[in-house]
This record gives sequence, C-alpha cells and structure tokens, in this order.
Amino acid sequence: MIILGIETTCDETGISLIECENNRLRILKNELASQYKVHNKFGGVVPILAAREHTKNLPILLKKINQDFNLEKIDYLAFSVGPGLLPALIAGKEFVIKLAEKLNKKIIPVDHLSAHWYSVLIKNKSGWQKIKQIDFPTLILIVSGGHTNLYLFENWGKRKKLGQTLDDAAGESLDKAARILNLGYPGGPQIEKMSKLAKKYYMLPKPILNKGYNFSFSGLKTAFSELVKEIKKYQKLNQQTVADLSFSFQKTVFEILIYKIKKAVSEFSPKTIIVAGGVSANQTLRKMIKNVLPNFKIYFPEKTLATDNGVNIALAGYLLVKNKRKVIGASKLDVYQRLP
Repeated sequence: MIILGIETTCDETGISLIECENNRLRILKNELASQYKVHNKFGGVVPILAAREHTKNLPILLKKINQDFNLEKIDYLAFSVGPGLLPALIAGKEFVIKLAEKLNKKIIPVDHLSAHWYSVLIKNKSGWQKIKQIDFPTLILIVSGGHTNLYLFENWGKRKKLGQTLDDAAGESLDKAARILNLGYPGGPQIEKMSKLAKKYYMLPKPILNKGYNFSFSGLKTAFSELVKEIKKYQKLNQQTVADLSFSFQKTVFEILIYKIKKAVSEFSPKTIIVAGGVSANQTLRKMIKNVLPNFKIYFPEKTLATDNGVNIALAGYLLVKNKRKVIGASKLDVYQRLP
C-alpha cells in the first residue's frame, strides 16, 4: 500500500510518500516547507499568512515528489483534517480535493492528534522498518503549540481523555514567554537554548495543579509577564537575567506536565507512557520525565517527527485503513478547527 500524506494544520507544509505492508513501512519521500521566516516578525503564527504559504508551497513540494515517483501508483491520499488553524486547513483541503479528483483516489481523513501519538512508532530513516508495538494500557501526553491533552489508552481503539488545557497550550505559553523576553519565534527552542545558561530560579505559580488532570497556563503567563515588568523597573534585561527567566518559566511548565503524568501513573497503572507533539522535542523535558519515572518504558518521537510533517499523517492513514476505517471521496472531505 502506498500513501501520500499531506499536512497543513498550522505553519508547516508537509507532503510525504510511504509504502506499507505487513506492519512494515518505508519512507519513500519526505518534503517539508517551514514558514518560520514569514511568521517570525509577528512573534507567532498569522493564520491567513499560513494559508497563503500552504497554497504556494503545496504544488512545489508535490512536484519534488512527482519527479521521482508516478503519483498514479499511490493507493490513497491521507490528509490532516484538524484540529488546526481553519484558514490553513481550508487551503490544504482545496489542494487535496483537486489532487484526489485528478488522480481518482480516495482520501483518508486523519485527526491531527492521532498522527502525533502514532509518531513514536517509527523512525525517520530510509529502508524498510517494523512499526513498533506498544504495551497497553498506555498513558499519552500530547504537548504542542496548540494542544496539551492527557489520555489513557486501553488499546488503539479505546481511549479516555483524562484532561486538557483550559486555555493556553504548553507550547503556546512557551512562545508567549519568549515574546515577553523578545527572543523571537518559534519561542520554545529559544527558551530551551537560553535556559541552559541559567544561574538563578524565580518561583512561579502552578495553576490548578491539584485539580484533576486539566491544565492551565494563561495565569502562569500573566504572572511571568508581571515578574518581567517588575524586574525591568530596577534593571535592564541582560542575557543572564533572560536566561534565568527562561529557565524558571520552562521548569515551571514542565513540572506541571510531569505532576499530572505522575498522578495518572499512580491512579491508572499504565504499562507504558507516550509523550508526543512539538514540545516533546525539548531535550530538557525528556530528561526530566525520565528522571522522575526511571523504571517506565517511555516513548518519544524522533525530533524530526515530533513537529508537524507528512510522514506522521501518512502513517496514521495506513493504520486507520488497516483497522478498517472508512475512506472517502473528494466531495465528502471536510475540516474542523477544534475537535467535534
């Protein structure tokens, strides 16, 4: 089975081609166009500009794939239908509909979050590889710029959402903290980089820490903003102070995430843990989780598969078809900004 995966939920345009058989997979092509330079001057993603870039980049990436592969040979198109930025999703939808009609192929609608939790099952490498098997029940944390969700999976077909963010996502809060410190976009990697230079820790609040499994980061961001304003009254923000503030904010966010993971481990006794999404690429977060739960089998995606890309979408498409999920015609394709 050959699947073309297409990703346009936010600010990464991805098209990938994979071949799958008997629970094995190989990545034939993986093309990605970043929009970093477009959004950097705004300090965050501008949805309408993201849509414009997807419209521009999708034909370019498809042409690169078509140079080495006859698209008539693909079996399905897999497309991330949401959740995501609505203008970006619509730009992708229009492209996928035209392509599906041109090739006379069916479409596999892929939920963006499922692509994240499946991302731990493979490596970003050429050649055939086995798709990993996970021991269930497994606890899954999706932590990214748009989502902070905690799930308990009894198997791939049966899951329960334990909690989610009530306001900002963890990655979004890191981006906002970086904006407060004038570190640029994307903020998470800049915060991580500056944190390594820290010598001091500023105590910050941890909202709704003991109230179930939901998350809240907007109050933390507000407290951080007030702290920075207070410091500025007495001194300029030099590199060391920025490093200390970055470290303090990042540490607080990650401690909140880990507290909820530990609480769920204690209550539900999962056999494994999966941490996926863009923020899972942060090496400090990975070390902190491993240090707190040294005896657990914890799965993280490879760094290149942690962020949005077409490979994850194509993989999710294959697993959905393998498990008898319906495929659709181009006329039935629809997208959603938030989970239905």
